[in-house]
Amino acid sequence: MASLRELEQRLAARFSGVPGVTDADLTAWLTEAAYIYGYSPTTLDTVPDVETPLVLLLAQIQGARAIAFSTAHYFKYTDAEESVDKTKVSEQYLAMVTSLTADYVRDKDVIDRNKRQYSTFHVMRRLDRDFT
Repeated sequence: MASLRELEQRLAARFSGVPGVTDADLTAWLTEAAYIYGYSPTTLDTVPDVETPLVLLLAQIQGARAIAFSTAHYFKYTDAEESVDKTKVSEQYLAMVTSLTADYVRDKDVIDRNKRQYSTFHVMRRLDRDFT
């Protein structure tokens, strides 16, 4: 079971190359992910290790959505000598959200499937009795 600080460090490693991401952002995204997954930040220490990647995936989804929202106003600029086009940044982060969400659903299904215990017990109809 990972502590909140350990989860923040793992999330920081995943967003290390993204400019402008602060520790406060990481904490907010992880807190939101914890609430979505059914934990509070104070109970993150009780998250089983098998579910920790799901909480981190949710935090990444929250982060990518926040970045997409904050970059939606980016613009395209053309000058005689240079051209800058940042209009696709938000779309790329939204595509990342879609990919991360698919990963989350797949991983959650695997974990849920492993938690279920199937019974092979079946009750057969008796042939010597009429049930009509």
